[in-house]
Amino acid sequence: MRREGYGVEIVVTGDEILFGRIHDTNSYWLARRVAELGAHLRRVTCVGDDVDEIAGVLREALGRSNDLIIFTGGLGPSEDDLTVEAISLAVGRDVVLDQGTVEKIRLIYASRGIHDTARGERMARVVDGSRAISNPVGMSAGMVLPVGGTTVVTFPGIPAEMQAMFDGSVAPMIEERATTRFAAETVTARIVFRDFFPVYRQMQADYPDVYIKNAATSPEGPEERLRVKDIKVDVVVESATREESRELLGAVLEDFRGRLEGQGGSLLVD
Repeated sequence: MRREGYGVEIVVTGDEILFGRIHDTNSYWLARRVAELGAHLRRVTCVGDDVDEIAGVLREALGRSNDLIIFTGGLGPSEDDLTVEAISLAVGRDVVLDQGTVEKIRLIYASRGIHDTARGERMARVVDGSRAISNPVGMSAGMVLPVGGTTVVTFPGIPAEMQAMFDGSVAPMIEERATTRFAAETVTARIVFRDFFPVYRQMQADYPDVYIKNAATSPEGPEERLRVKDIKVDVVVESATREESRELLGAVLEDFRGRLEGQGGSLLVD
């Protein structure tokens, strides 16, 4: 499937992910949303809490001429929350505080009886020349930073905060600028195992611009190849509009169904 169109990379930061202490659900969620909005996700990178490494990842991503680079993580008040500093290093701009976020943090802290807000104000850090993204769920600000022809955006690593901020600020931007739309379906091919692959490979050959991928595992012995299996297949299509994509997806699935039935199988759509 071609990878042209509005290009996106995701950078996930955090030693806790590299140490296997938490699951990275953010990149999974973002990948799904980016595709729904019509953009092409080209790469996902996970990097630890190191300023130089994060800055290096950004420089590399900028060198690949992406339209959008999304960072998640590293925006909190802790000393190892270093995403903003790393971005400032990579692009050669100063770190500043977003005053609207500073006031929000001070009000929240005061309501909790906390008067020393210096550490908390780290959550208001942005890079000079950026536009702050307000956080409707938490306190850490995100930002939208133009760098040449690329837009760099940052979100906290907390999933609820990241999701709310993405949908409120970045999703409309992607939808406006993406030139195509996707439609996708996961279906089940029910067929004798050995008869599936000729049909599957021919579908891939006949639809080179459609993503068709099966989740079959290799059988343990020759006898297994003669058994009827349920094989999951992901199908993703792309066209100019959502309506055209759904119409194309329907046509591809109907063709797939006909070919499976011609081999004594069937296609089940969830």
